[in-house]
Amino acid sequence: MIFEATIVLLVTALAFAWGKETARIERGYEAVGGEYLLLLLPAIYYTSKRTLLDWIAELRELKKGRY
Repeated sequence: MIFEATIVLLVTALAFAWGKETARIERGYEAVGGEYLLLLLPAIYYTSKRTLLDWIAELRELKKGRY
């Protein structure tokens, strides 16, 4: 769990740094824009992961005929 969280946060930090620098180069000045939405990646990742795991569990239950 800690390893996974570390990887997710590292990928988020790298994606944000890349996005912020790319946006600054393209704009030619510092500003706040859509690149800050990349900071939501951990929340999106963990929400999607939980939803997918629940969905798989429900499909397995349906396959066993428990519903």
